[in-house]
Amino acid sequence: MYAGPFFHRWCDDVRPEKGLAMTFLQHPAFQSLVLPVLLALAAIALLRLLGERWSSLGAALGLLLALAVWPGFDWPASSRAQTIPWVVLAGLLAAALAVGLNAPGTKPLRRGSGLLTMALVTVLAIALAVWAGLGGSLLLAQLALMVASVAGVACLWAWRSASVVPVALLPLVLAGLTIAFAQGSQAPASPEGGADRDDPYYTPKWK
Repeated sequence: MYAGPFFHRWCDDVRPEKGLAMTFLQHPAFQSLVLPVLLALAAIALLRLLGERWSSLGAALGLLLALAVWPGFDWPASSRAQTIPWVVLAGLLAAALAVGLNAPGTKPLRRGSGLLTMALVTVLAIALAVWAGLGGSLLLAQLALMVASVAGVACLWAWRSASVVPVALLPLVLAGLTIAFAQGSQAPASPEGGADRDDPYYTPKWK
């Protein structure tokens, strides 16, 4: 019996590397839901020492560190999915420069506005992950879940400290737009099977 097509493809048929048994640290659930949250919390705690405005960059920094662990920074980026870590890096550098220069967009939002903004970003990232997963790209679905995970952390931080800085959303928004563009422009999944040519980290078995 084939129960739960998306869950089965994501958890059972996906192997990060051929010939290696999937460990807990290699599992997509850990890479997309646990690791980004832990790194985002650690980044927020460290950046808080520099001030509340800098701590708002913690979620984006956590996402960047999680992407560095998986899938990593490949150069040249031969696929659209491989450009996502570089896009997040560029967005984070631009946001950090804006905060350092006290540029427009670095004034913290009010608690209600910040919480609503981050909740909306989280919901949109989850919807993006569902779209990518149902569309046949497990890689893009996992990357979108990573964005959703750190956005959820930022949402909780906004509720606690009301320190959401608009420019800090830049890396998350750029990552989401890149994933959406990659998903929207990819070819439909073949019913016969085989990995998506733009998903070099996966070998899903379509049953």
